[in-house]
Amino acid sequence: MKKTILALAIAAFTLAGCSSTGDAPVTENTRSETEEAQIKEEAFVEEPEISESDKKDQYIKNKKDKTVKAETEDEGNVSVSADALEEEDPDVQESDTVQDLLDRYMNDPEKKDFEYIMFDVNADGIEEIIFTDNGKIAEIYGMRNSKPNLTVVCPESLDLTLYPKGMLRAQSNEKSEYDTKDMWMQYFPEWGDFLSVFEELDKEYYTFCAYNLSDEEIREINGSVADINDFPVWLYEWSDMISKKDFERLVPKDSPVKLPEADSLSNREALEVIPEYLRFVNASDGYANLRTGPGTEYDVICRVPNGHDLEVYRKKGTSKSGKSWLKVTYFTEADNEDGYMWLDGWIAESQLD
Repeated sequence: MKKTILALAIAAFTLAGCSSTGDAPVTENTRSETEEAQIKEEAFVEEPEISESDKKDQYIKNKKDKTVKAETEDEGNVSVSADALEEEDPDVQESDTVQDLLDRYMNDPEKKDFEYIMFDVNADGIEEIIFTDNGKIAEIYGMRNSKPNLTVVCPESLDLTLYPKGMLRAQSNEKSEYDTKDMWMQYFPEWGDFLSVFEELDKEYYTFCAYNLSDEEIREINGSVADINDFPVWLYEWSDMISKKDFERLVPKDSPVKLPEADSLSNREALEVIPEYLRFVNASDGYANLRTGPGTEYDVICRVPNGHDLEVYRKKGTSKSGKSWLKVTYFTEADNEDGYMWLDGWIAESQLD
């Protein structure tokens, strides 16, 4: 993020000498003017340079105050690395691989009884992680830069329900301190996070800034996430109060998403390494395409003829069109030393018996 450059104004002192011809001696008056100029030059003290450490501290403080007033040297910009900011910002979440995250929850006494679901909340081919507690959504991790990012923690006073197109509804239950509360959040895959868009609070209705982001606001968010892995504070402020009629018109009318059955954390290894059962190809074209991801936009690895079996894993995916895909392993002949090979990929569930 660009920083403000503070330019130091340095006065220029011009020494005016007396006009003379030949080797005329310097007059006493001339000497006094020259000495005076030298004294002024020696008395001028430049502003002390700001250390790199102080600049970083000031920049981080200003970011937390949601201002952009970083002091720099008088020459050029001073860049502050994202790594330096992450080390000093206590709000930055450490990112783990999915397996590391599941292992950590398994070893957490307060969370070891959670169950988890790998589910593509917005049908973009990338699965997010949903943790449940006794059938209730407890936490959701989005995927930011291919790593889990904690985005939702559900308190006891709310019930979370997932809707199509990455919409999440939080409704109050009997433990809520409010008479009524109904909040809607939208998943933004580019940031791996849910942001609030609508809310009903004590019979008043609001839209949040995330409801209708401008291009300039999106650029500011992108810069903020890149710099300190966080969002600007204005995203969490109220936007406009609206009528109940407008609120009911704007919120989604779709039916809730039916989530797959959750898996126990004790069975987490089965997600990637233990095939559960066999399925056979039965496609109208006589074959099905094994692809690198859950959707027709992914590259084809090979064609699997009808009748051939596939080892199916617990992990599932959803394509952008909303169709179910399965992660599988295909055993096939190959022109190598072993004479065979195993191919891992994804195949449309509709192509299988």
